[in-house]
Formats: sequence, C-alpha cells, structure tokens
Amino acid sequence: MTTNPIPEGQHSIAPYLGIKGAAKAIEFYKKAVDAVETFRLDGPDGRVGHAELKIGDSTLMLADPTDMEGGLTASQSLGGAAVAIHLYVEDSDKVCSQAVAASSTQVREVKDQFYGDRSAAVRDPFGNLWFVATHKEDLTSAEVRDRAAKLFG
Repeated sequence: MTTNPIPEGQHSIAPYLGIKGAAKAIEFYKKAVDAVETFRLDGPDGRVGHAELKIGDSTLMLADPTDMEGGLTASQSLGGAAVAIHLYVEDSDKVCSQAVAASSTQVREVKDQFYGDRSAAVRDPFGNLWFVATHKEDLTSAEVRDRAAKLFG
C-alpha cells in the first residue's frame, strides 16, 4: 500500500502561525470562527509544539514560538517569520532543491520527521518561510506522541 504524499483531509497549502500563547489562540479560534481542534502535540514544557485546526474545509496549523533552527517566531514580535506556508508536495527533496536553485535559502535540511513527513524549511527571497513536506507514513495521534516523547524526552 502506498502512502498519499498529501495526508487525507489536507490540501497542498496550509497557513502556519507562530503565536505566543498558542493554547489561548486555539480557544479563541474555536469561539471566534468555529474552529475544530483535530490534532495537538504539547511539548515537555507545556507549550503547544504543533496543533491543527479545521476551519471549514481548510486546516490552520499553529504553534508557540520556538528557538529551533527554521522555527517560527511569534506574530507578536518583530523580526523573523510569524507566519509560514506549509506546502505538501509529491517530492520534498526535489521541490526544496528547486526552491534553493531559484534563490531560496535552506533553513532546515530535508529529512524524515518523527511525525511521518519528510520535510525541510526554506526562506524565499522575500523573507517568507516555507515548510515543504511529503507525507510518508500514516500514523495515529498516539504514535506521533510516542515518537515525540522518545525524541524530546
């Protein structure tokens, strides 16, 4: 059985927000625009490491800011990217190479991730951050959490 490079229920592009107090933002979006929380992974420090909300037929991804290389800064701060584009493609290695050849800067190398995607981060010449991913494994939320716990302790 082959895995679809775009996970079931996702589109090719989803906005990804970096928000200080992401947990509060999730509750706000639920109340304000009837968002439905479909996935959430909190970090060991209690901050939101990654969350996905369904709004209509689209996904909004968000997380608390991180100091990880290629991570998001907060929309409430200056400097760095507060919003990123999450782009699912058939071949993340190829698209990242294309982006770099077209004058993007590699921020995080392409590699297999614990959550089942092969992804990287590039910054386009206009300062926008792009997470380029190919979905490789269909995992349950519990499997992602288990892998995160092993990876991050």
